[in-house]
Amino acid sequence: MQLNPGEYRSHRFPPMVKPVVQHEGGAQDSDNYVAQAEFNTKEHQAALQKQLEEGFQQGLQRGHEEGLRQGVEQGRQQGFTLGQQDGFQQGYSKGESQGREKYESAIAPIQALQAHIQQWQDEREHAQREQICSLVQKVAQQVIRAELTLMPQQILALVEETLDSMPGNSDKVVINLNPQDLERITNLSPTLHPSWKLVANKDMPVGGVQLVTDHAEADASSDARLEACMETLREHLLENPSVQTPAAETSHTATAETAESISE
Repeated sequence: MQLNPGEYRSHRFPPMVKPVVQHEGGAQDSDNYVAQAEFNTKEHQAALQKQLEEGFQQGLQRGHEEGLRQGVEQGRQQGFTLGQQDGFQQGYSKGESQGREKYESAIAPIQALQAHIQQWQDEREHAQREQICSLVQKVAQQVIRAELTLMPQQILALVEETLDSMPGNSDKVVINLNPQDLERITNLSPTLHPSWKLVANKDMPVGGVQLVTDHAEADASSDARLEACMETLREHLLENPSVQTPAAETSHTATAETAESISE
């Protein structure tokens, strides 16, 4: 292909290589250069290996120190938490125990005083109940004697009730009475059972009645019945502290009930 003159362009050739000048002893210098290069390479590798080992040791040391630091810190945190919990529990238990001891020590005199007051109240209430029973018995005796004085025939009713409760039948019954009671009954001219025999006995109290048959003896007096009623009343009042006993109301009610039960 042929180009026009305007299409030509210049071309640069690369520089020429300078010839290598051989000197005497050139082979020896080359060997020295190679040996020196090899020595430098080994020294460089040794230095690099040393640096690697030093870096590894430094990294290992730093890792050990960092792990130890983290382990100590973590252990300290855990130990602090557990120690705090144990300390709180121990402190709470100790404080509770000390507080209970102080409370018991402080309240002991109050409890002793309360027990003393309670004992005094119980004794006072028991004494009041005893007084009520005694008052009821005295009033009941007066009421019964007054009723027997006005209505001596009540004594004969007591005799009949007592005979009905006695074992066996007897053709002879001796009835011991106080002379005053016997006189009042005689003045009434009552119709007596043929087997009854009324006998005056000065040892018998007013209202007292003693029956003697062929088979047994019995006390049919109002005092005996009153005592039986009083035993029931004492059992109700003295052995049952929960019963409220206003003195005036209780004595009045008990007296009325006792007199009514005896006269029936």
